Amino acid sequence: MSEEFVEHLKKPSAWLRILFMAGFVIALYVSGMILIVLMLGQIAFSLFTGSDNPNLRRLGASLSAYVAEILEFLTYNTEQKPFPFMPFPVVDGPEKAGPETETSEKEMPETEAPVAQSPVDSADVDINAEPHSDSPTVAKKRTTRRKKPAATEEQETDV
Repeated sequence: MSEEFVEHLKKPSAWLRILFMAGFVIALYVSGMILIVLMLGQIAFSLFTGSDNPNLRRLGASLSAYVAEILEFLTYNTEQKPFPFMPFPVVDGPEKAGPETETSEKEMPETEAPVAQSPVDSADVDINAEPHSDSPTVAKKRTTRRKKPAATEEQETDV
């Protein structure tokens, strides 16, 4: 076993990754500081104007995606090094749900039942992809699994 250990210590790729990881830990720290300043800016903007700043929201979404990429690299979930080795993630930002964009069940006609929308487009899901694949298309696509809602008492008595 000690021979294997010595061989692993001699691999330059392992030491190079550790060096990159140290650099990305520093980038993660700086990103965290920027996110705190961004959060304080959004709070101030919200207090003074009554709403958030969409430009800061988009920046926050992109920076959050960058932090996620750094964490994936640091935890060995990907071999792809984040920015500056890849393009900086550009996210349009989460759309703010306001009263003008939400549709309540009261506004829906009685003939239509509410449809649950999945956050992931079914065309984006690759069920054959391996979870640790380094493919850029697989790395960017995320799937979420939702728990089925518990049946209400009315539904249980109808069955």
